Amino acid sequence: MQRTTQNGETRPKTPSSTDPGDWDRQLIEEQLASYSRAVREPDPLGKLALFSAGARTAGRLGTLMLECSSCKRESPVRLRELPRLAFPFWMTAPRRYPAYIKCPACGRRTWVRPSWRI
Repeated sequence: MQRTTQNGETRPKTPSSTDPGDWDRQLIEEQLASYSRAVREPDPLGKLALFSAGARTAGRLGTLMLECSSCKRESPVRLRELPRLAFPFWMTAPRRYPAYIKCPACGRRTWVRPSWRI
């Protein structure tokens, strides 16, 4: 908790009573306020991204990669994710991008090319 003086300086606000409970309450409120400020501020170094969910590991049979025809990105896909990407409609055709499903990278329903990475 901050208190602004008449000349614009900020000083910590001190409780008016000498009760230790007020001091504890003030300390807890200051810590909660600083934590909420820290949560709202962006992470300039990307530490949260560094320690977030890890990269996908290759399975026993390798990794299925889907290359999107519209965004040109390759995305690793687990076999159990394929029904979700293909729902409610999917189609195959003999062409460069043979499968018409939802792209995991851009989220659009488009033609993709599957390939296996071992």
